[in-house]
Amino acid sequence: MKKVFKFLLKFLGKLALVGLIGFAVTFVIYMANAENKLIYYVVRPLLNKHYDAQVRDRRI
Repeated sequence: MKKVFKFLLKFLGKLALVGLIGFAVTFVIYMANAENKLIYYVVRPLLNKHYDAQVRDRRI
């Protein structure tokens, strides 16, 4: 029974550490506005390149 509690305590400690690290990473991403910067500097140019390369059959 003691081994089960010891294992459970170690497991919960590691889970809490992973949760704390995950929270810290997502907090830094939020505060630095990194998701919008990634979209603006990486995703948008790729999408522009893709859509500009499409052949248009009608003019707008």
